[in-house]
Amino acid sequence: MEERTIERTTPSSPSAILLATAGEPFDKAVIERAVALASKGRPMIHVLSIARIWGTALGLQHPGLRPSKQEWQTQAELVAEVVKQLERRGFTAKGRVVATRNPAKAIASEALATRADVVVMGRRRPTLWSRLQRRDETGRVARRSRVPVDIVQMDM
Repeated sequence: MEERTIERTTPSSPSAILLATAGEPFDKAVIERAVALASKGRPMIHVLSIARIWGTALGLQHPGLRPSKQEWQTQAELVAEVVKQLERRGFTAKGRVVATRNPAKAIASEALATRADVVVMGRRRPTLWSRLQRRDETGRVARRSRVPVDIVQMDM
């Protein structure tokens, strides 16, 4: 099956950047890419992380499938740490954690809501197991989003 990609050009001096993750920790290379994009115009950097809702039980929402307090806390700490790093470097940054079943849809919606000119996300080299599980949220965001997605290839 042939993979199609839609070319969207990243603006040279964005007015807002969305730095997003589907719940995993932010990689240093991803943060550095956002800083490199932001260094020209000092835009607002929005940091977003997803606390995953895992589904429904017989079509009804079940409290056991929602993120626990510990999961919320972990995601909030991830976002707060990145916001602090960006503010120490002189950028204006805001952070947010969102709970959703569909991370790609939430990230694409947040890009529109924050009026971001570019979304910066990381992607690990896919393994056979991750391909079988269809775990490429970054690719889904790139396909779904109307905003250009700058994908940073990360080390394992």
